[in-house]
Amino acid sequence: MLRTNVYLTQKQEQAIKLRAAVSKQPRAVVLRAVIDEGLKAIPVQASSSTLGLLRLGEIAEQFKGKVQGPKDLSSNIDKYLWD
Repeated sequence: MLRTNVYLTQKQEQAIKLRAAVSKQPRAVVLRAVIDEGLKAIPVQASSSTLGLLRLGEIAEQFKGKVQGPKDLSSNIDKYLWD
């Protein structure tokens, strides 16, 4: 786990303390649960470039272990790309 400092309003702090007391759990556990739920609730907007990279990864997975490239590809990349 990573340690992080977060500034909370007094109202947020009171709500966290109340939930921690009711659930008999440390505030850190309550905060992590609240953050997890918040991250699930907020959709991530994927850009077209992100979607393209994800699709490229899916295509690459289909060929995993089926296709083998030249053994000297990394040292002769220009030759294979431009010749």
